[in-house]
Amino acid sequence: MPAKPAPNPSIRRVITTHNCNKRSIIKIDDLASNHSWRDKILNTLIWSTDEMPVEIWSDDDFGDRQVTHQPQPRGTRICYIDVLPENEPILHHTATLDYIICLSGEIEMKLDNQLVVKLRSGELMVQQATTHAWINRSSEPTRLAIVMLDAKRKPGPGDVSPARMRPHEGTGAPPNPTIKRLVTAKNRNGQSKIAWQGPAKNHKWSGRGMVATLIWSTDECPAEVWTDVDYGARALGTQPPRNGSRFTINDYPPGMPGRMHRTDTLDIIVVMDGEIDMELDDGIEVHLNRGDIMIQQGTNHAWWNRGQKTCRLAIILLDAKEGGLQITA
Repeated sequence: MPAKPAPNPSIRRVITTHNCNKRSIIKIDDLASNHSWRDKILNTLIWSTDEMPVEIWSDDDFGDRQVTHQPQPRGTRICYIDVLPENEPILHHTATLDYIICLSGEIEMKLDNQLVVKLRSGELMVQQATTHAWINRSSEPTRLAIVMLDAKRKPGPGDVSPARMRPHEGTGAPPNPTIKRLVTAKNRNGQSKIAWQGPAKNHKWSGRGMVATLIWSTDECPAEVWTDVDYGARALGTQPPRNGSRFTINDYPPGMPGRMHRTDTLDIIVVMDGEIDMELDDGIEVHLNRGDIMIQQGTNHAWWNRGQKTCRLAIILLDAKEGGLQITA
């Protein structure tokens, strides 16, 4: 049989790590090539993890693995999927919390109660282990970036922090365009429902002009998916809780200067719009364009927007092993 085609456009992935002197470096800058096909859906593995806190002090390419659709216990699966027009919708589910970013096109998602919702380019979904099927009724492929976190199999008490809105730190205009999020959930009988749908409103402004919008968060592993708590309406710092995650959309305006910093996290960074430069130790820089994905393993870095328009990044932080590095302020 002829080989299945690779994704079009190709998917650039950039992986950062540390050298033997614990200085930040670019380990990999390539086109993702770990593909698998099912019907008219092309799945490209970018990275994966199999423990929490996440391992970030390794020379392994965690994107060069055979990973099942369900991540390993306490693990994650990070992938792009391309859904071609007129695909066959197949209802399925995984015991995962899914962070979903629509990068291009539009797609419908059918839930097990026959409810159908639509996701368009630039919109976000948080899926809490709901049964679903993807349907592309358009004439163009749809590309989704998906981070799947291992989640609880059944309801039970967890280490759930109190839900509270973050006090707005600073003031400014809300992100433009509006950030739309859709959150699915399950009731106690396991049936799917729409928990929240509409603009994300939990913003934080920095003095340099960056606006961060919290979409969702977790504070335990496996992740809690049997709850009515809005984990996007919480006070949460830059470092996610132990065994947790933090999903934000960050808007960097033109001309914004960088600030060197790091966290003990595995960072999954997807360029949704615009372009941006990331500076590492020793003046090393990498330029990222729309559609690129970066996996950052606890490295020192600073974001510089030298372009002419706002750059929008989707950033998912996963708690990772501490390495004893001195943080640069």
